[in-house]
Amino acid sequence: MDIGVKKSRPSADKRFWSEEEDKKLVDALLELANTRKYNVDNGFKLGHYTAVEKMLSVSLPDSKLKAEPHIASRMKTLKKHFNIVHDMLCGPNSSGFGYDDNNKYVNVKKPVWGDYLKSHKDAQKFKEKPFPYYSELCIVFGKDRAIGKDVEIPTHVIEELNMEAHENQL
Repeated sequence: MDIGVKKSRPSADKRFWSEEEDKKLVDALLELANTRKYNVDNGFKLGHYTAVEKMLSVSLPDSKLKAEPHIASRMKTLKKHFNIVHDMLCGPNSSGFGYDDNNKYVNVKKPVWGDYLKSHKDAQKFKEKPFPYYSELCIVFGKDRAIGKDVEIPTHVIEELNMEAHENQL
């Protein structure tokens, strides 16, 4: 389940990320998010890319992933995709959207998709493509999105989305 959109050929400084590499990256980000050393209220502290590079050099010793440009670029892509999916599920135009945590898909009825895609073209890639790390990325990037008095904790949002998805299947 790749979560990135791939071009036919990467440029010289870009690379394709495998499912295993994405998984290990998300695991490393979760670990950092749960430690005080690199975690702050609105994201990560300076040096977190290097910390992730060190973690990945252990879990993926042959990958040769570097903080710059590989990890920084992939994190930017992950955050962009997370924001798109998060807006579908929790944004002002999110009525009818749910997240199937078992299959890792955004689920919504076709008419709602059609209307949403008219004004949110960047969401098209998630119409038939899974986004497997949404729950984990709520923890990693969720604090960056929290604004206002009605903000919910990511785990509560996930629980509510799972309940809605279950109710929609009945």
